[in-house]
Amino acid sequence: MEVETELIVRKEGPICTMLINRPEKRNLLTPTCLLKMTRAIEELTEEGNVFVIILRGAGDKAFCAGYDISALPTKPTSQMEESLKGTPPLEKALQAIRKFTYPVIAMLNGYAYGGGCELAIGCDMRIAARRVKMGMPPAKIGLVYPYPGYRRFLTVLGFSRTLEIFLTGRKYDSHSCLKMGLVNHVVDDGALEAFTYDLAREIAENAPLSLQGTKFTLYKIAEYPILEKGEEEEIRSLFIQSLQSEDMAEGQLAFLEKRKPQFKGR
Repeated sequence: MEVETELIVRKEGPICTMLINRPEKRNLLTPTCLLKMTRAIEELTEEGNVFVIILRGAGDKAFCAGYDISALPTKPTSQMEESLKGTPPLEKALQAIRKFTYPVIAMLNGYAYGGGCELAIGCDMRIAARRVKMGMPPAKIGLVYPYPGYRRFLTVLGFSRTLEIFLTGRKYDSHSCLKMGLVNHVVDDGALEAFTYDLAREIAENAPLSLQGTKFTLYKIAEYPILEKGEEEEIRSLFIQSLQSEDMAEGQLAFLEKRKPQFKGR
């Protein structure tokens, strides 16, 4: 498969779909796919007109079964070699998801293991089909996982659940994933796409400034429970700005007129 097709990016209004397109390999990640994902998310951040990203895998077997070790280039181009220095491609993609100012939803249609499981946990929400299985196998191969990965799971799941997942290396079914908080919702396999896109549209209809401020504030609090005074002031300023925004005025007027608001993000 040509590298250009490993990630398909499709925008439809305020929603962008990113499809990991290697179904024959259970959507194993490659450096090329991850670097393209990173660039695409950064471009969407600059454009500012997409309010939800849906990340999904091609086919009906896997969201992403991990990292494709065989895809690491033995003779990389100078450009690829430079890209591989420093921060690994998966970490770059995860940082881009975190920095994207609007919600990113992982649509889990199948297996999500290893790097694929971390990619899912790095998204803001996860919607799973009943056939989904998730797990982190580093203990099975003798690996101490990179620190940022542990922190992502700790932020979402808490200490005890994160310990269990990494110490056992188990594969969890969708019921267990829902119970422990690995996913937000589990739906019938055939209903996954409709449920996920309905959720995305529901979110995208809300005020952009509110979406931005909510994601920024909750992550800041979750990652740094004790905030510096400057950070508290930054969060407070988001609240003040929202009160003074055109969207706030439009939301109030729409409520009084019993109609849907037409937000503009300002």
